[in-house]
Amino acid sequence: MANSDGVRKAGDIDLQQVTLITAGGQEFDLTAGYIGELNLFEDIYAQGLYGNILIVDALNLSTALGLTGDEYVRLKLVTPTQTSYIWKTFKIYSITDKIFISDTGKQTFIMHFCSPEVFVDALSPVYKTFKKAKVHEHAKKVFENYLALSRIGTGAYTPMIIVPETTNDIQFTSPGWHPGKILNWLASKAQGNGFVGPNFLFYESNKAYYFANTEALIKSATDSKQYYQDYYVMASKITGNYGNESDAYFDDIDRQYKQVMDMRVIETYNGLKNTQNGYLANRMYTFDVVNKKRTIYDYDHVSSWNQYKHMGNKPPFPTEGSASLRSPAGFNQIYMQHDQLYTGVKNNVGEQASQVTTRRTSTMAEVTNFKLEITVPGRTDAEIGSIVNFHFPNASPKNLTDKSLSNDDALYSGLYLISAIRHQITPLSHTMVLELVRDSLQDTK
Repeated sequence: MANSDGVRKAGDIDLQQVTLITAGGQEFDLTAGYIGELNLFEDIYAQGLYGNILIVDALNLSTALGLTGDEYVRLKLVTPTQTSYIWKTFKIYSITDKIFISDTGKQTFIMHFCSPEVFVDALSPVYKTFKKAKVHEHAKKVFENYLALSRIGTGAYTPMIIVPETTNDIQFTSPGWHPGKILNWLASKAQGNGFVGPNFLFYESNKAYYFANTEALIKSATDSKQYYQDYYVMASKITGNYGNESDAYFDDIDRQYKQVMDMRVIETYNGLKNTQNGYLANRMYTFDVVNKKRTIYDYDHVSSWNQYKHMGNKPPFPTEGSASLRSPAGFNQIYMQHDQLYTGVKNNVGEQASQVTTRRTSTMAEVTNFKLEITVPGRTDAEIGSIVNFHFPNASPKNLTDKSLSNDDALYSGLYLISAIRHQITPLSHTMVLELVRDSLQDTK
């Protein structure tokens, strides 16, 4: 039976719309028995959403509707009783893997789709000088003027959310860059108000586009102590011990949503990689070819670590005894600099490169020091860029009576950033594979 929220079990999904829209504008409802599986992928390092639908077809739709891989599909998906939808129109770009099932007379095929803005980006080179303004103001203008599209059938634009506003001014010329490249370039030069780390990324979640500083997302969660969800690794059918012990865990919907069905550690701190990629220390050479001037800037992240906001309170590198082996000379960057390239514009991107680029090299490498993959019940209010509290399982021995002293590994438990999601949806269920990343550890002292 459903609980008071109207959800029968964690992972319930309501496919309100999965509508195929042909090039001629004809609409066809795919929810009436045509969907085998729907996958939607989002990633903070991608500037669009991608996905695919496995179609089970007894009407020869590809021929009847004249499908060529140039259609649209409109999705409106929601976890029952929620108001947070996944609601967006996507551009179909390919139809693959057609298989004819002879004993049923049916065929299956996979429709691949992406955000239509991906196509707009590929077709829209920009030749323009953008006058001096804050970085986020440029980002907003580029997004709205060159990239944003309305959803077919709704007229609503996918908005872009800026977190937080930027403090540095910039003037630049786009020599035919595409809008996505401009936005990613601006993200690499942006400095957030109140934040040392130049950690901006431009990406799309299932709700909106974001021009966001990862340090700001972390600070918001750590300061408010509010995050999207708690997740635990535990047996699927155990008696609860939070209050009424007669309540079985698997009958508690809220606790079902917190349960990790599968877990995989993808990557942990890699000392060799972090020595080679400039994470611990790096050097920048700037060359001013007009004034024939060379300047060297060294940055040491180990000594600067406490300047930034982290998900944990312990750095991942050694700080006592044999401190981290590092040298700025181990990772070199070159920047061709020309001060006051634009008349009257001081402290432009070239003059700030030594502060922004060196720090970004380290902080962007740091955010993926620890990477996990967990499988959990799906919800349509989940999106990349959210912070979760993951209770990493404790594998240590219990006490003599075999009672758990703690189910959490103190070093690895804590806040993680959702960097990617695979939404795996069938007509009956919604499962999410979450990629979680973490920049630090938790001090166990």
